[in-house]
Amino acid sequence: MIEIPTFVSESNIFTAEEISKLQSVAQLPEEKEIDAYQYEPEIQELLNAFIGDESTRLTHQLLKAKELIARNELSNAWKVILL
Repeated sequence: MIEIPTFVSESNIFTAEEISKLQSVAQLPEEKEIDAYQYEPEIQELLNAFIGDESTRLTHQLLKAKELIARNELSNAWKVILL
């Protein structure tokens, strides 16, 4: 089972069901997949919107991951979390 990072489990953004879905993936995305994902236009916009505000950026990354979980895009949710 995948271990959930503390900053995710303590964020109060995800439900227990969403955390369970994240844990259900067979393996985490590889570093190169995560790096490539940050250049997706939607993700680039999210990251650029909060340059210099780490806390707000992280919150919005986790909210984006929550949206991806709802669409059952678990690999992409992990990529956003691990950026």
